[in-house]
Amino acid sequence: MVLLVLARLQTLTNVKKINDLGVDFLAAGIGNIHGAYPENWAGLSLETLDDIQKLTGDTPLVLHGGTGIPDEMVKTAITLGVSKINVNTDCQWSFAAATREYIEAGKDKVGKGFDPRKILAPGFEAIKVTVKEKMELFGSIDKA
Repeated sequence: MVLLVLARLQTLTNVKKINDLGVDFLAAGIGNIHGAYPENWAGLSLETLDDIQKLTGDTPLVLHGGTGIPDEMVKTAITLGVSKINVNTDCQWSFAAATREYIEAGKDKVGKGFDPRKILAPGFEAIKVTVKEKMELFGSIDKA
């Protein structure tokens, strides 16, 4: 399987050339970034995404840096051919918050609360909640 990531779009002509090489997925930079988005973030260029989808046809598009993108923008991106969205930062934030809450509540000092399995369990459960929320947003529940 080949995943091609374009950090910056040079031209749509290059997108077409790259797609014609037979890539399995195409991830293009359309304003998306990894990690937290700055307050002055302009949003995704959905017009560029639309142009890319028209050039790439059925090639699945990937949205790297999906954490923090407004839900409506994500839904629109899906209608424009995005079929894989990376939201690991959301999962990491959920895990960290739940683990912090466990420790700050002093639960690690009660009984065997210091057991790493007990310390990590709230974070694991928080990730599951986040993943379910994202699956609902993406419309991917009950789909392979």
